[in-house]
Parts: sequence; structure tokens; C-alpha cells
Amino acid sequence: MLTLYEELMLLALDDKEGVVVPQAREPLMMGLASAILTELTLRGKLRTDEQFNVVVANPMPTGDALLDRALESIRTLPASPRPATHWIEALVRGMRDLEDQVIQRLVQRGALRIEESRRMLFFKESRFPQGASGFEENIRRRLRDVVMGGASPDERTLALIGLIKMTNLIEVVFPYTEWEQARRRIDELTSPQAAGWPMHAQPGYAPQPEPATDMMGGLMPVLMFSMLAQSMFWGTGGWMMPGMLGAPAPQEPSFGDGSLLEAGNANDFGDGGGFDFGDFGGES
Repeated sequence: MLTLYEELMLLALDDKEGVVVPQAREPLMMGLASAILTELTLRGKLRTDEQFNVVVANPMPTGDALLDRALESIRTLPASPRPATHWIEALVRGMRDLEDQVIQRLVQRGALRIEESRRMLFFKESRFPQGASGFEENIRRRLRDVVMGGASPDERTLALIGLIKMTNLIEVVFPYTEWEQARRRIDELTSPQAAGWPMHAQPGYAPQPEPATDMMGGLMPVLMFSMLAQSMFWGTGGWMMPGMLGAPAPQEPSFGDGSLLEAGNANDFGDGGGFDFGDFGGES
């Protein structure tokens, strides 16, 4: 079974061209970070308290290298619990070549294949079209059954629906003739009210729960991170600026910028070294 972040990456890649679709280019990193946090929540590794802080519920490793690095960082870095918005931003900044690492995993699973070409003799260009494994077809079928067929979503499918909404992938997953209906249904499924979370945030601010709300009740666990990321991303009119959530900006941001999909980086998957959270672990 693919993780949420692998499923999201598959949907964000153009099946034939093998590059990230234009509309998902900017929000994808935040979407992948949200997918990692959501995956950890679904596996019972994270929970949130009444103050909306992310807390480690089970520190035992998952066996997934990316998930375990994120889990260990959340467990060890802060002197006190931090809110979900802090960790979304920290993962975006601290992940090293995340897109490249996820693509490598998908190639190894057979969900993607590598096509290399030369440009101007000197530059090697790599693209990653869909493989022959049927992974993406199964994902799209699952989404379609819920969004267009009216089936009740399981938690994992609901989480993915929230993620495709925040990364602008509705128009990629569904054909033009179904866009309007798909948007309506997805808005219903991912609304704050459906999640049991009255949201009255102004643009650019993370919504706050009502006092004494059980944040692990209802659908909140599977929608929380994608809803927060959407508020953070679109509330600032696009990509987050350094330090917008109060954390000091690292001098040299180390998260990937999709370099694997650009010329000259055919097989540069990075060192797999995980995360460099820099200043995010200390008190702000």
C-alpha cells in the first residue's frame, strides 16, 4: 500500500510528460508535508491536544524512513509542544529534496519509470511518466467512487481528498465535464463543519478550535493538516515567506525545489539524509 505522500505525488505528476502539473507546482511541497503528518496521525503516531499542539502518541518507528525522521524530529526537537502550523512550516523548510526522494520510491515500486534525454548535448533531463503497475488507476478509482459515486470515504481516502483540494489537483483528477460536481462534493466532504471544526479564521491565520473541543473526534484527524495548509498557503497569496509563522528562517533553506525534474539532475536523488530543521526546534 502506498503512503498518502506517495499517492499525492503520483496524482501531481503528468502521466505522459512525467513532470509536476503546473497548477500543483507551488503548493505541492506543503501538500507533501501535510501528507506526512496526516499519515503519522492515521497510524496512531501523532495526536493533538486542546491547544491544537501536535503531540507524539506513539514514538515507535513505522518502518518508513521519511515518516520516522519526521516523527523523531517532532519527538525530540521542541522544548514544548508546538502547533500543527509550526510543524507544517518546519517540514516544508526542513525536508531535503523531498519530491526527489518520493519520486525515487515510486520508481522503485514500479509506479513510475524514468525517461532520460539530452538537451544541448550537455544537460541531461529526466522525466517520470506513469509506470505499468496500476497504482494510479486504483487511486483514481477510489477517489471517483467517493466523489462522483457517492460512496462513503474511509479515513485514508478522505485525507487524500483534502490533499488534492489544497494542491489544486481537482481539475487533474477529474475530467472537465465533472469539475463543477466534483468541487461541490469535495467542498462538502472537507468543510470545517463536516470535520466537526467551526472555522472562522481570517486569511493568513490558522483556524483555532473552540475551547474543550476534542480534536481527535469526528473527521478532524484526517482533515486537520490539509485544511491548515490550505489556510496557510492561500491566505498568503501563494508560497509562505520566511518566518511568517514566527519561526526564524534558516539561512540556507534545505528543502527540495523539484530539481530532479529539471535539466542536469537525472539521478540526483540526494543523500536521503532526511530533515534539517535548524532553528525550528528551539523556543521562538
